[in-house]
Amino acid sequence: MSLRLKIIISFVLCIAFAISPILIILETTVKTSNMEQAEYQTLQLINSKSNEIGSWLNQRISEIRIIHEHASTKNLDLVTLKPYLTNLNKVLSNQYGNFNETFAIGAVDGYGWVNDNITIDISGRDYFEKVMSSPKEYIISKPIISKSDSTPAFIICYPIVNDNGDKVGFINGAVNLDKISEIAAGIDVYDGFSWIMNEDMDIYSISKEELTSKYIESEGLSEIIRSSMAANFGTVALKDKSGNDSTVFYSSIPYTEDLMLCTMIKNTNIFAQTNDIINMIFKVGIVLLLSAVLFAIMVSGTIVKPLQKLKIQMVEVSSGNLDSFFNYSGSDEISVLGTVFNQMLMDIKKLIKQVYDVQAQKRNAELRVLQSQINPHFLYNTLDTIQWKALDYNAYDVADMINSLSNFFRLSLSCGKEFVTIYDETEHVRNYLEIQKMRYKDKVNYNINLTKQISQNLIPKMIIQPLVENSIYHGLKLKKQKGTINIDILQDNDQVKIEVEDSGLGINIEKLMEIRINLLNSIESEHYGLYNINERLKLTFGDKYSITIDSKYGIGTKVSIKIPKISEGFQCSEL
Repeated sequence: MSLRLKIIISFVLCIAFAISPILIILETTVKTSNMEQAEYQTLQLINSKSNEIGSWLNQRISEIRIIHEHASTKNLDLVTLKPYLTNLNKVLSNQYGNFNETFAIGAVDGYGWVNDNITIDISGRDYFEKVMSSPKEYIISKPIISKSDSTPAFIICYPIVNDNGDKVGFINGAVNLDKISEIAAGIDVYDGFSWIMNEDMDIYSISKEELTSKYIESEGLSEIIRSSMAANFGTVALKDKSGNDSTVFYSSIPYTEDLMLCTMIKNTNIFAQTNDIINMIFKVGIVLLLSAVLFAIMVSGTIVKPLQKLKIQMVEVSSGNLDSFFNYSGSDEISVLGTVFNQMLMDIKKLIKQVYDVQAQKRNAELRVLQSQINPHFLYNTLDTIQWKALDYNAYDVADMINSLSNFFRLSLSCGKEFVTIYDETEHVRNYLEIQKMRYKDKVNYNINLTKQISQNLIPKMIIQPLVENSIYHGLKLKKQKGTINIDILQDNDQVKIEVEDSGLGINIEKLMEIRINLLNSIESEHYGLYNINERLKLTFGDKYSITIDSKYGIGTKVSIKIPKISEGFQCSEL
């Protein structure tokens, strides 16, 4: 039997045996699966919309965080804060949907300043009592009537925490409910209706009376709340106020305690597209199958000859002839196969050449690694030789200085390690200071205090030496008299605290503020060593570290660093 006849018979038999069960499967399993997929995709879309709302709220919260981190906020310096907040109210009022003031700031007694004409007393508000008595970063209130302009709103209440960790006041950001209603109304999914509520069934984007009279029964809301207790997102099947079978898709809104986005959609709307697609696939499938049978009869004869030729070329390639390319002038699938086959031969040739090139590069890389290992050893051996020569001539100061320099280089390289023990880091600094002490004679003194329990913990390499270098060149050297550098490395709970304090010239307040702002915003300045340390710690520990600078002009400067206590096997992604 010829290949052509086999193709035709096999194709017809496959169609005959397959068409009936395919139609059944298409109507049952595939339809059910597609409907489930449609429901799943709708839930994912609602989740996405919920995340968008969460991101919008987080942006508002981030704006309040910026106010909290303002230099005058923690001291409740209203003289400085009033013009600052007045300007923010003008710039951000549209973001919060307010026609009047958006932000208020006050003390722990609940009395707050909105503007020079409006003050508020929120001491009896639930959200204020909760934020002042709980460890939460912020609280989002239930819908309220704003005391500043009598409009419906909800409040983002953020406690003001001073440098000692004590709560000294509050910042309120008022979000007009019209703004959140606008966001909910903009969600268009299968002509569904969306609203935002909390676990107490407080509605944020529409009045509860309108919601329960037009769209859903109160019992339906209770059922959604019960379902949300078990999962942050999901679906609830129920009937709408018109008796239509509907599905409510709900998803918790990120950055909130219990807010959720709900969207109710009629089932007929959800599955309409699926039903249309199934019907279209059914019709198109029948047409395509019939056309495919006729096409197989017509083209089966043209398939056999080029396939036989391709087979011969493949056999030659399997025998080692990589120049056995397939020549075919057609433009059908066989031509594609031939083109892919030819491309495969060219790729094999390229891969063989690449293997040779990679092997050559590997040998060169191994040679460079060997050279990089030899050079440091050559440097150490040379320094040791110079040290012994100095001892032969009784030049003990020179020998000590060379010994410190050799140790300094050895600890600086650290065999390419990014992390070293705290003990090795302090020894590295000690060698550096010994060299500087010899250079500046009696002008530089130092003290190093290391808590023994953390001496074998790890620390990013070379984060103390740049601070010491700054103390010398920007502090002691400018003061032009004898000075001292005190280095304390202590354990602070699960953190390591590093303090470098000098008795140098110090920094004036304007320059100190500039340095602090540059560090906060990662702006490179003349204090490159401090900038470099800050960026390295940020890449290593994320937000789990801190750098503080205190200085008084004419008295000295103190730099404090806090980092997590880490040990062998630490990875940056662990924090």
